[in-house]
Order: sequence, then structure tokens, then C-alpha cells
Amino acid sequence: MEDFFDRLLAYIQVTSPSGAYALTVGTVLKLIGFSILLSAAVMGIYIFTHRKSLFRPSMVITILAIGPIVSIIVLGVGSNLARAISIGGGLALIRFRNTVGDPKDIIYMYLSVAAGLACGIGYWGFALIAIGMVLLILVIANLCKLDAGNSKNMKLRITVPETLNYAGVFDETISKFCSSSQLEKVSTADFGTLLELTYRIRIKDMGSQKAFIDEIREKNGNLQVALYQTYSME
Repeated sequence: MEDFFDRLLAYIQVTSPSGAYALTVGTVLKLIGFSILLSAAVMGIYIFTHRKSLFRPSMVITILAIGPIVSIIVLGVGSNLARAISIGGGLALIRFRNTVGDPKDIIYMYLSVAAGLACGIGYWGFALIAIGMVLLILVIANLCKLDAGNSKNMKLRITVPETLNYAGVFDETISKFCSSSQLEKVSTADFGTLLELTYRIRIKDMGSQKAFIDEIREKNGNLQVALYQTYSME
């Protein structure tokens, strides 16, 4: 099996006698094309593992495009140190301010980057085997529901007036609807006229959320109450 992979890698790497691939039109098309195929595979697995939940279309496009983009950058830089420094400085000007809702999404972005990097330097076989193995693990984990987590673990945010002594006010209600809870943070809002209490909770029954929120609203003056899945809370 090891000899087979060695022969496969030796066959599909595009290299010159000096050890660096030649930038011909055919080579560039092959490298970028294979990067697109691998990124599309990563995108497909991302859609498959998120088939029972909503996924962001922008994330799908990002996964598909980031691989070939990285390949283009690597092809353009080559072994030129000056180019690498100039491109690094240019990329440093880009600020990514969009937060990833589900931390698992970062895996797919890194896979697409890895595919683009490997294809950019000519290691098609390595990219195919390595990315394929990771994608297989992700599919198995999804089918076994290892990545499902526990939907009953949530975060609760309660807004209260600044004049309310909140200590112990919601303890009875939270104990009634939750099997466990912990006050994580207290912060001010609306120029200090309101307070926001953030709890980490484990709700007993997902169907009781409406009754849970209604009972809290009776105690916080009908101000905002919000429940979040733990991975979607900023």
C-alpha cells in the first residue's frame, strides 16, 4: 500500500529536474483545477454534515473559492522571497470581522486552505489522500452524530432594570425549567439604565421554552429575554 501511494505521488506531482514545477498554461490549469475539485469536495461534505441545520450560503462560497485563491497566491509567489513579503504585507491589510457561528465551520475553511496550498506547490496526491481522509472522518462523525452536541445546553440572556436587585430573583424559575445553571456575566446596557444577565443553562424540556420565557418576563418587567444555542452566542 505504501508503494502504491509513493508511485501515485510521483506520478501526479508536476516537477522539473530542479525540483520546482514549471509554470506553463497546462500546469497552472491542472493545479488550480485540482484545487477547485478538492474545495468542491470539502464544500459538498460541509453541506452534507449541515443538511439537518441551516448553513450560511456565504460559508459555502467561501469554502469553494478559498482553495483556488490560495493556489493562485502560492503559484504567484513561488520561491521569490520579495514576492512573499509583499503579498504577506498586502494580506495583513485585510481584516476579517465576520465571526463564525459554529466553531466546526473553521475546520472546513482550513481544509479548503490546505487543499489550495498543497495544490499550489504541486502535491496533488498528498492533497487528495490527506483531505480525503479528513473528510471521511467528518462524514463518519456526522453519521454517528458525534458532532450533534446537546441541544439542551443553552445560554440565557435576561435584561433587567438597573434599579432591580437581581440576586435570587430568577433562581426559582430557572430551577423549575433547568436541570443546571450558572450565572456567567453581568453587564450594563443602554448607557447603564439596564443590566444584562447571562446564564449558561441546561433546559429540562425543549418544549417548555415559551413557558420559561413568559415566566421570566413576569419578573423582569417584560424586558428582553433571549435563549441561544451555546455555539451561536457571541
